[in-house]
Amino acid sequence: MASLWKHPNSPYWTACYTNSLGRQAKRSTKQRNAKLARKIAEAWEEAEAKGRARQMTTIQIQKFASDLAERVVGDTIEVPTVEKFLNDWLAAKEAKDSSAGTIERYGNTIRLFIDYLGEFAKAQVTAIAPKHIDGFMTHRLKEGRAPKTVVVDIKTLRTAFNRAFRYGIILNNPVNAVELPESESMERELFTHKEVGDLLAAAHKWDREWVTVILLGYYTGARLGDCARMKWENVNLKEHGITFVQGKTGKRVNIPTHIELEEHLGTIYNDEPLTDFISPGLAARTSGGKHGLSESFKRLVGRAGLDTMTVKGKGSHQFSKRTFHSLRYSFNSALANAGVSQEIRVKFTGHSSNAMNDRYTKLDRKPLGDAIEKLPKLDEQ
Repeated sequence: MASLWKHPNSPYWTACYTNSLGRQAKRSTKQRNAKLARKIAEAWEEAEAKGRARQMTTIQIQKFASDLAERVVGDTIEVPTVEKFLNDWLAAKEAKDSSAGTIERYGNTIRLFIDYLGEFAKAQVTAIAPKHIDGFMTHRLKEGRAPKTVVVDIKTLRTAFNRAFRYGIILNNPVNAVELPESESMERELFTHKEVGDLLAAAHKWDREWVTVILLGYYTGARLGDCARMKWENVNLKEHGITFVQGKTGKRVNIPTHIELEEHLGTIYNDEPLTDFISPGLAARTSGGKHGLSESFKRLVGRAGLDTMTVKGKGSHQFSKRTFHSLRYSFNSALANAGVSQEIRVKFTGHSSNAMNDRYTKLDRKPLGDAIEKLPKLDEQ
């Protein structure tokens, strides 16, 4: 039977009860009112007794804590389930105009994590521990997913649970305790100017909207999602420029239009009824999936008679060194080889640093060779 005791020098009542190990325990109730303190003491002993008998699950313990709060202070502890919290977080992200590609990636991770948890997804979000995150990560790796893919999944969960931490729902972010797997970045290859011409020729025969998207990618360095969802309001033919907000970074980019891109856009502008999107058919499609934009571009590369340079990556997946993103490499590298400063290239690409821009820069061999030739011979000294 639980009892109360009060230290002469303390204003609070102390609960005396038998804990789950069968030992006598003392714990302050932080209550000055003896009646409320007794309710707490009895509730603690009840919970310890059930714990000793292994009669309580995690969800039952959470419900018990909520019931105790209602009995003592007249209010329940409102904590969402894991499933509800994550879906609410995803909805909040979507409402803040995150890019369609980002929402698709976030949504896929959330769905996979909830499926992995099973019934435990109905537990309160406070029940999630590092072991659940670590288990999910191990599960994904055993499925044959590349470490880089799994790292993206875990970082998505970290962002989601950071919201719970900021809102005071959880005391610590469980994802922070998990050690991420090591991942090696595969280096992409670019498309040459001639190969871009081959892609355009194939696109003219297959789907003319791809002509527009490829020209946007090659002459602006924009990512696939941004090119496919580019709107006419982003284009100013009179001022010869394109201004858009990058879906991935949120950065606003302004790029002068190349004459070839401008002529193509002018043709569409004059010949076809205008819609919000420059390429409405492609804008309606998602980036991932068998019928998504990325896979469609891979098929277009094949139609053009070009090699995607697919190699075996880590895990069970294949890695293509040449994708639509390679046009971003082509854009940046062409500017570098033409002598355009890195400061300007970074402004165009929206890269976060010069180091990141370096990764997208592939210099021609000839200028490098010419530079070495400028070194004097030893017998000329």
